[in-house]
Amino acid sequence: MSSCWRDRWSFFKLVRAWFSPVVGTYVQDLVGLLRSSLMVACPDVSVVIPVYNGVHHVGAAIESCLRQTLTNIEILVVDDGSDDGSAEIVRRYLQDPRVALIQLGANQGVSTARNVALDRAAGTWIATLDADDTMSEDRLERLVGAAEDSGADLVHDDLYLVYDGDIVPYSTLNGSTGYVVRPDAAIDLEEMIESEVGGRSRYRLGLTRPIMRRAFLDEHKICYDARLRVGEDYLLYLECVLAGAIWLQIPTAHYVYCQRAGSAVRTAQVPVLEAKLDACNRLLHRSTLGYGQRRQLLHYRHNLKTMLAYQRVTEAAKAGHLATAMFWACRNPWFLARLGSEVRGLVRRRWNYHLRHDAHALDMLPPPSI
Repeated sequence: MSSCWRDRWSFFKLVRAWFSPVVGTYVQDLVGLLRSSLMVACPDVSVVIPVYNGVHHVGAAIESCLRQTLTNIEILVVDDGSDDGSAEIVRRYLQDPRVALIQLGANQGVSTARNVALDRAAGTWIATLDADDTMSEDRLERLVGAAEDSGADLVHDDLYLVYDGDIVPYSTLNGSTGYVVRPDAAIDLEEMIESEVGGRSRYRLGLTRPIMRRAFLDEHKICYDARLRVGEDYLLYLECVLAGAIWLQIPTAHYVYCQRAGSAVRTAQVPVLEAKLDACNRLLHRSTLGYGQRRQLLHYRHNLKTMLAYQRVTEAAKAGHLATAMFWACRNPWFLARLGSEVRGLVRRRWNYHLRHDAHALDMLPPPSI
């Protein structure tokens, strides 16, 4: 080889040695960008986080999503008219292409906020996360794996129960209610009815947060009832079961549910129960209901009427409106029946709250020892 060609070959090797790392870096960056774009465009799970004045909690909720071992997800945070700077907290995470902020302007309620996110969601699965709750790192991977292995339309896990401000859970939903998980048994309509207010079970399926197959929701045109601001989860799950969804559960806890002391006492139950009763009546007007479904819904309506009669009397009495309490007690024959089933637990909770000064005795899900 002549000296001229040797010089050219040496120059080519020098250029290649310098250029290859640069090209490699650009290629790697381009591949990473394309991979991220494809992940966002075709996520396995769309996590829906509605937030209203959750400035102190929403960051932790988002971070628990970003730590998921199942990374191919999108995180849709819907700011429902917050005025405390929640949106500014969310914007700190927008550099991750998986996070998106949707702002509604005026407060429209959690059902509307979730429906807006459902319309935008691209994931195979829908997962909901409250702005003051978090998830363990492997939660979505476990639930999606269980759902795909079984062919289920909904799959939920147990909940860790944590008091607001605490770090260590005081119990789980299963442990607090004595519920025994049957992993291979699908949840049916009867179990759903008995797990709601007025039912025989202390377990509350409406508190669970299952992942839901988006194609199933789309096929049956199921979304959250915007008329409900409390109990919207249970109604959506109920509609899924009525539409024939296969709903399974795994026994382990991966969702961290934040509970505030005395929350059940501070929330007026009469308007909540009235809204649930209206929703139940709307379901009963459907011509597509089978005989067994209609019978179960009639039982659910009876439970709601019984609880509504009881709450109308007790809430009026708590407010000092004794004449109103007497009026409702005389007008509602179901009051005494419900009082008989509630009195033992009522006395125990009041004793612990007033005499033992247990601030959590009146919670919806008190510790198992109470």
